[in-house]
Amino acid sequence: MKKIIILIVILIILLFPMKLQYKDGGTIEYRSLVYKIIKWHRLDNYYDGGYKTGTEIYFFPNNFKPIDYFVEAKPPRFSLIYNDEIYLSKVLSYCWSNEYNSVCADTLGPLDINYDKVIEVKKNDIIHYGIYLNIMNIELYNEKEKLDYRVEFSNEEEVIKVPDLEGIYIMTLYYKCSEGSVSYSFKLQIGE
Repeated sequence: MKKIIILIVILIILLFPMKLQYKDGGTIEYRSLVYKIIKWHRLDNYYDGGYKTGTEIYFFPNNFKPIDYFVEAKPPRFSLIYNDEIYLSKVLSYCWSNEYNSVCADTLGPLDINYDKVIEVKKNDIIHYGIYLNIMNIELYNEKEKLDYRVEFSNEEEVIKVPDLEGIYIMTLYYKCSEGSVSYSFKLQIGE
């Protein structure tokens, strides 16, 4: 009888989880000595609805890793601001790392992406990007190919000058920092 009680106590210690709730949007972690269950509800604008959701289970020894270890390494979304409206970019490709992991992802090229919105702009206007980025280059595409056109921008003023062209174009920005590199893409309708 004593052995059964000891066995039950050991099982309770090994299997009974401790509940942790994070202030990241509502993620809950259940952690025991042999497993970890993460019920994601984390603010993340990469996902529909603005939250990463779902349930993941990890067993010993992965149950001792911090929750940030299980967060995907990916660059921040980038947005442009034009006429007080914010437009989120499409991420084309990236090599990115965080404290725990790194990832490189290549997606379709700028001409193969399905764009949610077209930004209607006037030629020679200014588009703002509200956070500091070290934009290395901006490429411009028509519906068929990359154009030999230099898009003017200023990292100091955080602005991009709309090209002096009319029609529908795709603008791809290349950004590099200590965490990695990313290319972002937007579709523009340029008019008078």
